Amino acid sequence: MSPDDTPDDDDDDNNGDEPDTVEELEKPEEPEEPEEPFVPLGSEELPTLPANEPIDAHAAIARSLYSAPGLPRVLRKEARAFFDGAMYAYTEGDLPGARLSFLAVAAIGDPDTAPAAMVFLGVIAYRRRDAPEARMWFTRAASGPDQHWALVATGELRRLG
Repeated sequence: MSPDDTPDDDDDDNNGDEPDTVEELEKPEEPEEPEEPFVPLGSEELPTLPANEPIDAHAAIARSLYSAPGLPRVLRKEARAFFDGAMYAYTEGDLPGARLSFLAVAAIGDPDTAPAAMVFLGVIAYRRRDAPEARMWFTRAASGPDQHWALVATGELRRLG
């Protein structure tokens, strides 16, 4: 083997480590496009209410949670991931961990997972013997658009008395 036959670092081996041509050197890498634009929570304007309409706190919270038909898919996925983690923690008996994940789901406000998260938050609060917090979560879930979880929450409110 002659010295000319030995491979060196600047050969066109094109193994993907370094650019080998001038065009590759001059061409800037294009950043990947995000799936959807990032919209910080709470950055959208709230709906305006007539000045003489009383504001029911639970209705206002429910309206803020469920007024998101255009919730970005990324947030929906994140809510689903938090919900799945919360259910795992709940079934394993880790109530503090489940509570934190359910709180994240409720804060994101995904209409597919938030109603169930609010019911489970109420159950966890009840198991901690915190009846006022349990009543708050059950009331929020009962005022939401998901009929199944609203019915479950209403039944739990009746049991609380």
